[in-house]
Amino acid sequence: MNMVKRIMGRPRQEECSPQDNALGLMHLRRLFTELCHPPRHMTQKEQEEKLYMMLPVFNRVFGNAPPSTMTEKFSDLLQFTTQVSRLMVTEIRRRASNKSTEAASRAIVQFLEVNQSEEASRGWMLLTTINLLASSGQILVKLCSFVSPAEELAQKDDLQLLFSAITSWCPPYNLPWRKSAGEVLMTISRHGLSVNVVKYIHEKECLSTCVQNMQQSDDLSPLEIVEMFAGLSCFLKDSSDVSQTLLDDFRIWQGYNFLCDLLLRLEQAKEAESKDALKDLVNLITSLTTYGVNELKPAGVTTGVPFLLPGFAVPQPAGKGHSVRNIQAFSVLQNAFLRAKTNYLAQIILDAITNIYMADNANYFILESQHTLSQFAEKIPRLPEVQTKYFEMLELVVFSLNYIPCKELISVSILLKSSASFQCSIIAMKTLLKFTRHDYIFKDVFREVGLLEVMVNLLHKYAALLKDPTQALNDQVDSRNSSFEDQKQLALLVMETLTVLLQGSNTNAALTLPPSFRAGIFREFGGARCVHNIVKYPQCRQHALMIIQQLVLSPSGEDDMGTLLGLMHSAPPTELQLKTDILRALLLVLRESHRTRTVFRKVGGFVYVTSLLVAMERSLCSPPKNGWEKVNQNQVFELLHTVFCTLTAAMRYEPANSHFFKTEIQYEKLADAVRLLGCFSDLRKISPLNVFPSNTQLFQRLLDDDLISLDSVSPTLRHCSKLFIYLYKVATDSFDSRAEQIPPCLTNETSLPSPWGTPALSRKRHAYHSVSTPPVCPQKNIGEVKLQTGPTSIQSSDAVIIHPGAMLAMLDLLASVGSATHPEVGGRMCLKL
Repeated sequence: MNMVKRIMGRPRQEECSPQDNALGLMHLRRLFTELCHPPRHMTQKEQEEKLYMMLPVFNRVFGNAPPSTMTEKFSDLLQFTTQVSRLMVTEIRRRASNKSTEAASRAIVQFLEVNQSEEASRGWMLLTTINLLASSGQILVKLCSFVSPAEELAQKDDLQLLFSAITSWCPPYNLPWRKSAGEVLMTISRHGLSVNVVKYIHEKECLSTCVQNMQQSDDLSPLEIVEMFAGLSCFLKDSSDVSQTLLDDFRIWQGYNFLCDLLLRLEQAKEAESKDALKDLVNLITSLTTYGVNELKPAGVTTGVPFLLPGFAVPQPAGKGHSVRNIQAFSVLQNAFLRAKTNYLAQIILDAITNIYMADNANYFILESQHTLSQFAEKIPRLPEVQTKYFEMLELVVFSLNYIPCKELISVSILLKSSASFQCSIIAMKTLLKFTRHDYIFKDVFREVGLLEVMVNLLHKYAALLKDPTQALNDQVDSRNSSFEDQKQLALLVMETLTVLLQGSNTNAALTLPPSFRAGIFREFGGARCVHNIVKYPQCRQHALMIIQQLVLSPSGEDDMGTLLGLMHSAPPTELQLKTDILRALLLVLRESHRTRTVFRKVGGFVYVTSLLVAMERSLCSPPKNGWEKVNQNQVFELLHTVFCTLTAAMRYEPANSHFFKTEIQYEKLADAVRLLGCFSDLRKISPLNVFPSNTQLFQRLLDDDLISLDSVSPTLRHCSKLFIYLYKVATDSFDSRAEQIPPCLTNETSLPSPWGTPALSRKRHAYHSVSTPPVCPQKNIGEVKLQTGPTSIQSSDAVIIHPGAMLAMLDLLASVGSATHPEVGGRMCLKL
């Protein structure tokens, strides 16, 4: 290869003067004219001699000229190239015929080497001329822009040599030759793939040669192989427009297995360019998935599918270049992902598959039989950097393709059950939560694919962690890589999703099972018992109560309400926050459902709630006593406020409940329980005042919801004022803004029976007035009894008494208002009330 080194590194010839160059060009033209149009017949030997005379002249004229000027100055360049090429072939054949390979190679090399001088060495001049001609823009490439040269190469059995050349190792100084061979083949691929050429490539097993060369050579680097395959893929692409033959050959000769192995080799390569080469190879394989003559269509997608989103229709392929036509090529990406050891390879493969899905909506369904995402789910926990991407692909299927991927969801349920990675489970639950909010049908899908049971199991695991953190961590697979915060986040997501699953809705009700059915299954799996057990833990209480709310709202929610009330009753007296949270949860469902208000009465709700007041005995003493010394007073009033809110909500629109409270619980006993809180005295009779109190403005501020700390008023009286406000709101049912609306049964008829069991009264402000009962206060004081639901006073211009027993309880407690240190101040307060 010395002559190649000399050609590639040869310095440019000394530049001739323009005059010498012009004379040389004239001489070259004259000699070539004599060769093409001889005055007499010339033998082959004479023609060769004439051509050899022209070679030094050609090199002197064009050795330093730009390649583009050859055609401009020498119009017979194409014919000259043909003659020179034919001469080179002839000389090589003379030295190769009837000789061994070694002897032929030695003879050819000796012919091409420089002997005494360059111009005297015919082989060298011939090789130099061809090299100079090639620099003008690859003559062979231009020739192969037509069909006939490609067919001639096939006819002469030389085309297979190009396939061998582009996939064989060569020293660095020969790389330009390999590159040139690749360019020739790419040109043939675009312009010369006739039926005869394809038949030749098939019969000569050219693709087999390529695959074997790339696969078996230890000298080729993975980067070189990627470059080789890029050229080969052009043949596969262009041939697929007219024939499936070459794609079938590539499959038969294990080309796809080779590509998968190459991806994994590149994954482990240390070269700096390996990552870019890996990405390029994945892109080539992605393009390969669209090659093929035959269009593939989704088959049997909706057959036997239990769940379909509204409006779903199987998309049809968009056409060549977008639709998948080569499933074997797609399998390369899928198998490489399953065998990948790095996040990088896994990431670019997922990106590639996402692009395939997005290129044509039909592609996911064409590839559904490959179970791609289902198989990937098992590997995802071990690849933290691609977990988000994987679940984004699932979201793509649901939100963009409008399809429910049941098989994939089954795989996700297995993933969650294994608890192999808490971070992966967290990402999975975020996606599942999106699905449950996307369409009502997913509530039944999750039950069918086992996700409901899996989520309950996760809830049990979290409950075990809360009960015994050390033992629970020892039993977990991912304990080394997880934290309490991760497990808490996962559990909260699970509970939020379960809450949505258990919610009832009228949307598409005919297409789904009733909420009570899902709630029943939830109970069968032990979910109800588990969620009740974790209410006592503050870190998850709100989410647990949200689930219990849905259980209570379900048709079989009596036990859940009774269990929750029992938990509240059995808690220690000073567990105020737990009791407040439970009551608030119940308050929401009592406001929403007539059935739950009825259940509340039947399971003893009124008894449970009023017993809280009894349990808070002496909590408002000044100073507090009986273990209440360290309890925050704000929490005490927060619970008291919630107690009265709950009692009021339970009686709203429920005459039976109002009657039950009046006759069974009794407002007298309610007043006694309030009196025992500690801020009221034991007196049952109002003491006479020596001086008539004239300044009651101070107590107007005390009777506001937003109490202001007044140093001149004792804590005992401030506590009493708050309790009077609570009782007043019970009497007027004014704890929330809903009370300001006209009840449904009183919209137009004010004489209809009241839903509270008292005479019907309009409740719309500034529009309706009492029609059945006299005002509570004298007419002149109506303006001072204004009621508002915000942080304002209890005064109201049209106050309506809904529960008179509460007003009687207030009157009963008036006698117990007093202050040992400021008796006159207590009297003023009584007068204001």
